[in-house]
Amino acid sequence: MKYIAHRGLSSQAPENTIASFLLAAKEERFFGIECDVHETIDHQFIVFHDDDLKRMAKMDIKVKETTYQELQKYLIKTGSKVKTFPNQTIPLLTDYLSICEEYQKAAIIEIKYVQDMENLQKLLEIFEHYPTVKIILISFNLSYLKYLRAISDVSLQFLTDKVTDTLIYDLRVNSIDVSIQKDSFKPTLIAKLKKKGFEIATFTVNKKSTAKQLEKIGIDYITTDKVL
Repeated sequence: MKYIAHRGLSSQAPENTIASFLLAAKEERFFGIECDVHETIDHQFIVFHDDDLKRMAKMDIKVKETTYQELQKYLIKTGSKVKTFPNQTIPLLTDYLSICEEYQKAAIIEIKYVQDMENLQKLLEIFEHYPTVKIILISFNLSYLKYLRAISDVSLQFLTDKVTDTLIYDLRVNSIDVSIQKDSFKPTLIAKLKKKGFEIATFTVNKKSTAKQLEKIGIDYITTDKVL
């Protein structure tokens, strides 16, 4: 079972910041580092979770309606109980990928929003500059993943809290693996998915005892906010 740092080591530094990614990168326990990606109005791919800056920067500004240059004016003011990382700003996707490359961590990238579906091709072109980094693209938006599968063989995972037979069929046809919310697991479901050849991930697990239970039933990836 492989451990993935959720938005970096987000229990120790503000999520999705350079500080958080560097802390995660230096932890041998982590196979990879997860982040969230939005496309700005000027077509830059930036690392940020929310649709707006209210929670993380106390500003009522929508990411998709703002340029990257404008977003750089706002400091990340929350997202961690630890207050020792001042002057953190919103990184570019390339900043995150450079850290993954330097420390040889897998890049698990949740696609939150793109201005146009066709711009997913531009996202793939960025990855070509990081040939040594293992890329796994994840999303709650199945349409994004299907589009990516039609144009690439990159590893994909669909994020969900409910798995139906219809969904299983759809994912198998499109060669998309599954990442399931931690409270939605049943051993019978895992056995069924394993039998059909899926790799299975789960999010977000912060108890060591829960992680051990999930490992026993065959989970492949666990996303966590801390070092378990």
